[in-house]
Amino acid sequence: MSCMNKLIYSVIFFIPLPLIGICQHDTAASSQFVQKDVKDWLVQKKWIKPKPEKNNFLLVIPIIASNPTAGFIFGVGLTYAYKLSPNALRISTVSSNATYSTNKMVNLNVKSNIFTLKDRLVLNGDWRYLVNSETTYGLGTHKRGSTSIVDVNGYATGSDSSAQPLKYNQIRIHEVASMQMIPNFFAGLGLHWDNFYNIDDQTLKNGDTAGSYHYQYSIAKGFKADKYDAVGLSLNFLFDSRDNQIDAYKGYYGNINYRVNFTELGSSRASSVLLAEYRSFHSLDHGRNRHTLAFWAYGNFVTSGNVPYLLLPALGYDQRQRSGRGYTFGRFRGEDLVYGESEYRFPVSPRTGILGGVLFVNVTTASDRQNDVRLFDYLRAGYGGGLRIMLDKKTRTRLEVDAGIANHSLGFYLGAQETF
Repeated sequence: MSCMNKLIYSVIFFIPLPLIGICQHDTAASSQFVQKDVKDWLVQKKWIKPKPEKNNFLLVIPIIASNPTAGFIFGVGLTYAYKLSPNALRISTVSSNATYSTNKMVNLNVKSNIFTLKDRLVLNGDWRYLVNSETTYGLGTHKRGSTSIVDVNGYATGSDSSAQPLKYNQIRIHEVASMQMIPNFFAGLGLHWDNFYNIDDQTLKNGDTAGSYHYQYSIAKGFKADKYDAVGLSLNFLFDSRDNQIDAYKGYYGNINYRVNFTELGSSRASSVLLAEYRSFHSLDHGRNRHTLAFWAYGNFVTSGNVPYLLLPALGYDQRQRSGRGYTFGRFRGEDLVYGESEYRFPVSPRTGILGGVLFVNVTTASDRQNDVRLFDYLRAGYGGGLRIMLDKKTRTRLEVDAGIANHSLGFYLGAQETF
């Protein structure tokens, strides 16, 4: 990739930075800003009676979607945010989805970030049972899609002629426990088990062994084409100075997780994987917290051995499956992946903050070592915006409605909490 292209993507990524200067000029109206939520608005309209504020908030969202492989998808998603005690400084969250489709696809998952023992111990979990379908494009960011795709929450609603469909069952149990060593800094250990079975490769089933991305990778790396496991332990380091774990106005977050998969524990092949993640949040209006500039970056790297195809670093494979708005899950995959995103968050309702908006841009790069495609040889960008509705000001839980645009792809996203 030329130096000019790299410069262009760098400029795109930092588009929100000029807003720092714009947001320094506050009007008289903005000085009267007091954060409210939907409940305050309903009380003001006298549609409900005021109630004491709580240290927890539960949100339930219906899930409705469809695609050619799964059929009609229906279910429910919930998010629970809470403090274990009124004096706790950090907010714990538990989110879960339960969906079923007319083609017998199943998605049951629970993802948690829990602070306990007076905020000294953090438990980070990712538990899943899936009867799933996914389209794959091989490794690296040098491959482009050839068909326009619309997706809902990362799942394609149509067919892409350049993609290869995979069906599989997955059981995942990831749990990391980290203890506070000094203020804001935690260290700990994790247990990770990923079991993939009943892998149904439609390209392979059609007799195209040479053209199947999944089959060719699996055979070359010593995996069976229909099932494999990865079981390991990890060493985890976490820094978290955010003022709120759901919707931060300021602070920093950093996480390093080094996972080693052992054949002695049941892994199909031995391997190690490194995850490094960074987030930062910057108030642009002198502490009023109405305008925030947020950055998110992470890298995921296979550092030794061989990792199963469906466990390779891929877009949308972060714990909460929030990366890559504008692209479908797994759109880019490789032995190494680096992702960056910048988001500008601002109020739409100027005095209450009940309605807010976001503008975002993201960039992804992934490697394909076998074909000598390295990180940063090819960059793929996405961008978009969305609306936010403050449902609970105590925990800062907001409903998000986003639209993301990328190459040959348009995505719509509905959820709770911020993307990062």
